[in-house]
Formats: sequence, structure tokens, C-alpha cells
Amino acid sequence: MIDISVIIAARNEREYLEETLKRLSLSIREAQKSNVNVELIVVDSSDDDTPNIARKFTEKVYSFPLKGVSRARNYGAKMSHGRILTFMDADTLVQKNTLIEIFKAFHNGSIAAITYVLPKNYNDLSFSEKLFYVLDGMFIKACRIIRPLLHFYNRGDIVAIRKDFFNAVNGFNEKLNMMEITVLLNKLLRLGKIKVLRNPVYESSRRLKQWGFLKSHKIWLKNYLTFYLFKRLDANYEVVR
Repeated sequence: MIDISVIIAARNEREYLEETLKRLSLSIREAQKSNVNVELIVVDSSDDDTPNIARKFTEKVYSFPLKGVSRARNYGAKMSHGRILTFMDADTLVQKNTLIEIFKAFHNGSIAAITYVLPKNYNDLSFSEKLFYVLDGMFIKACRIIRPLLHFYNRGDIVAIRKDFFNAVNGFNEKLNMMEITVLLNKLLRLGKIKVLRNPVYESSRRLKQWGFLKSHKIWLKNYLTFYLFKRLDANYEVVR
């Protein structure tokens, strides 16, 4: 029986994927020591050598021609056999105990688990970029105490969901290029408890570096407001997967 299915939607991720999968492999081996069985699924829509990199770590690499991270994640979920679905970005670096912590999070009745995110290379960031992570971390940690804040959580770096509840809410909304995590968690919050993990994962900060502090907050704030007020999103948001 598979306990955890790790699902990564990848598109032209050769710069990041190998390090991600090396770190993930360490976490998988640590989980296996505690008899937690993990499968790794990569859903690939690349035109570079991303799938070849993925096949070094798993046989379950599925070619997926359609663009859109929600579609790819839903396809990965369809192909999975685990009772806990763990969706990861291709540039997310987990810790050795991450999968064990995720597995334990579901022992107390939780139906989903999230965590906070730190930059891979903190010293390479500008002051404003470091400020972003400080504020982001404060918000996510506050979600442990002020549960309604979870309605605004939108981090897609890593999120774990019980498969039966994922299927019950029909998975990710495939029409969304962003806010798809928020929409899914809002559905799940009506059904049960979402756990905020204690240990972080790490990311490349590529979107923040591309946009900068002010543009990042402008885009995310604009989409939060238009989504909650008008139930729509910015049509010009760049789809990267």
C-alpha cells in the first residue's frame, strides 16, 4: 500500500528539478525507514530534457501535453495510488524529515497540511526580498493560531491532501492559473482541519527575483481583490507550467 504520492508538475525545469529530486529522495528514504511507503510522480509538459532528469529518480514520468499546473496536478492525482497526495513545485527543496512530518500530520484527523517557505539562498536576496519572506512567514505561522487566515493561503510550493477529500471536492479548478491553492483549501476548510507544519521547505525565489518585491505584491494583491470581490483573476498572469 502506498501512503504518500508526491506529485510534481514540471515544464522545462532542467535548471531546478535534479536538486529538487535529490533532496526529495533523501526524504523518501527517511520515510521508508519508518515504513512509510512513498511514490514519486512527475507530470511533464517540457520540450527540454526535464523528463530524462526525472527518470533518474522515478519510473512514473507521464507526458502531459496540456498547459496549466492545475490540469497537470489533477492528472498526477488520477495516476496516483497513495492515500495522501503531496503536490510540490519543481523548485521546492524539502528537508529530510518533511515526508515523515506530513505523514504524522494526518494522524490527528487533519485532511490537509501546508507549511511555510524560506529562500534557498537567503544571503543572495535584497533587503526587500528578505522582507517578503519575513512577512510571508509571519502570515503562515499566524495561520496556526488564527484559523480563518487559511482562507487566504496561496503557497503552492508544497501542499498535502487526503486523496478521498481531494476527490470529494473535484481536485484543482483547471480554469485557474493562480489562486488554485486558495480555492482548493477554501473547499477543504468546509470539510475538516488543515494542519500547518512546524518545519519549512525551501524555494529558488525565481518569481520574486523576476518581478521584485513591489511588482510581486502588486500582482498578488490585485488578484486577491479581484478574486474575492469579482470572482475573476488577471487574464495576463503568466502560465509557467
